[in-house]
Amino acid sequence: MDIYIASCVETGGIYHYQFIGGKLQLQDITPMDRPMYMVIEGRKMYIVLRAPFGTEESGVIAYDLDGNGRLINPSKIQSTKGAVGCHILVDKGEIYCANYISGSAIKLPDKLVTHTGKGVHPTRQSAPHCHFVGLTADKKYVCVTDLGLDTIFLYDRDMTFHSKAKVPAGHGVRHLAFSEDGKYLFAANELASTLSVFAYADGELTLLDTCKLLPEDFSEENLAAAIRIKDGKIYVSQRGCDTISQVAFAHGKLVLENNFPCGGKAPRDFCFAGKYLISTNQDSDTVTVLDSEKHFQIVDTANAEMPICVVVSP
Repeated sequence: MDIYIASCVETGGIYHYQFIGGKLQLQDITPMDRPMYMVIEGRKMYIVLRAPFGTEESGVIAYDLDGNGRLINPSKIQSTKGAVGCHILVDKGEIYCANYISGSAIKLPDKLVTHTGKGVHPTRQSAPHCHFVGLTADKKYVCVTDLGLDTIFLYDRDMTFHSKAKVPAGHGVRHLAFSEDGKYLFAANELASTLSVFAYADGELTLLDTCKLLPEDFSEENLAAAIRIKDGKIYVSQRGCDTISQVAFAHGKLVLENNFPCGGKAPRDFCFAGKYLISTNQDSDTVTVLDSEKHFQIVDTANAEMPICVVVSP
């Protein structure tokens, strides 16, 4: 199994590992300047680069994956037409990106939408901040989260506005994940460290519940980050508390079940690879492997400078 880690520094790049028996074995590194996020479709990897043009403007580059999982044949870089491109969606060759600082989302090459307004947080919500792009479960609509506006926007696949829904004011919606049956959408809210759940049907979202994700005795600063779903449970990473929250959902209600240590500092992203959870801990420059069958015990650690994204080759 191939695992890829984005090291988001000017001298960073994409770290390629073989993942065998819960151990990360480094194969090669493809150098590049500040990769922010990446996805794989077919035998191609698409990567958002923070500032590849010598300006604030972000861009997308694509690589082929060879038979050994190495990145080859880089494409020309396409502009995201915004600053700090931070998330990417690729489906059937269509490429979408979210620009955080610009508060915009784009379907490449030129279907750009720019949000306006602000939220209630005095510093983090003084302007729109798009943080995520993803398809609805039925693949009819593009979801765009705006942390600055506490809003999830739904566009058609050509970026025409369809509908929107809000999380509680000041919670700062960041990343999304659909339930396995496609009927519910879960939203990790960065600023308040909460999780919201919406019912989804025909391009419309209805807020059902929101729950806190931190332990009762934790009072320091924390920012929620990535969200994943596995075996009916929802998992959200916590930067500050440095844990992965585990949440159950039943009868329209969310219940926090556990917070387990990620083994590093500031787990910005994580993914599941079979029974293992792989966490990228950006402030400790580590990637940790946790075994879900052993109460998320840490079974391996690798080093990578400012790791902020992880993907598993299908």
